[in-house]
Amino acid sequence: MVSCYLVYTGMSAERALQVYADKRTTNNEGVSIASQRRYVGYWEKIVSFAKEVNINIPPFVKLPKPCTRELQHIRLYDTANINQIFVVVSELQNVPGQRYGPPAEVAKSCCRRIGKDHERPNEPRYYYSFVESEEGKKEVVEPRLVVQMDTESSIIYEKTCLGCYYEKPVQVTGDVRLIFYEKLIGGRLFYVCFNTTFITGSLLQFTIRDLDKVGKRGRSICGPSFCLELFFAPSYAKGLVPPSNDDALIDFE
Repeated sequence: MVSCYLVYTGMSAERALQVYADKRTTNNEGVSIASQRRYVGYWEKIVSFAKEVNINIPPFVKLPKPCTRELQHIRLYDTANINQIFVVVSELQNVPGQRYGPPAEVAKSCCRRIGKDHERPNEPRYYYSFVESEEGKKEVVEPRLVVQMDTESSIIYEKTCLGCYYEKPVQVTGDVRLIFYEKLIGGRLFYVCFNTTFITGSLLQFTIRDLDKVGKRGRSICGPSFCLELFFAPSYAKGLVPPSNDDALIDFE
C-alpha cells in the first residue's frame, strides 16, 4: 500500500519500491513477494497526471474493465527431480460488502513430462498475437499480427519440461492465482498471481524470481534455465473481443 501511494504521488513503480525498501527495511528487500511488486507495476499503468503542474489537481485513476482470457497450455521449462506437478487455477471473487475477495477454484490439472516419449496427441496449434506499433513510429496505424506456433520442438527436448494442455481452454477473468503442488493434496511448491487485463500477448513467462513463496523444495525442482510459461488464446478470439480504446478503461474519481 505504501509503494502504491508513492506511485500516486508521482514516483515510478520501480522508484517507489526502492524508496520503501530503503526507508522501511534493514535488509533493503522491501516488498519481497513478486506478485505484490507486479501489482504495483499494474497500479502505475492506470495512474495518470495532469500536464500542468498543479498540486490541487489529484492524479487521475482509470480502472480497466475486466478482460477474459483463455488459458490453453501450461509449461514448466527446465525442471529437475520431479516427474509431475499438480496445479490449481483460481480466480478472486468479488463479494458485496467484503474488501477482500475469496479465491474460487476454476480448474485443477497435472503437468507431466514433455518429451519424445510423451508426445501430445493432437496437432500443433497456432496462436495469434496483436503487437502494438513501436512508440514514435506514427506510420504504423494498426497493430501488427504475429503468428507463433506452440509445439515441442527439438530444443524443448534438451531440457526436462512438464506441461499440460486443456482440451477445453480455461476461461479466467481479473485476478488469477496458480498454485503448484508436489502432491495432489499438500506439498505446495510455489504460486503466482496476475491480472488478465494486463496480458498484452498470448504468452506469460515467469522466472523463479517472479514466483511467490518458493521454498527449499520448490527451488530444488528448478533448473538453471527454469521458466513457467502460460499460453493463452488471442484476446481477439471469438467471444473474447476486447473493448475499443474509448471503452477500455473505467473512470474512477
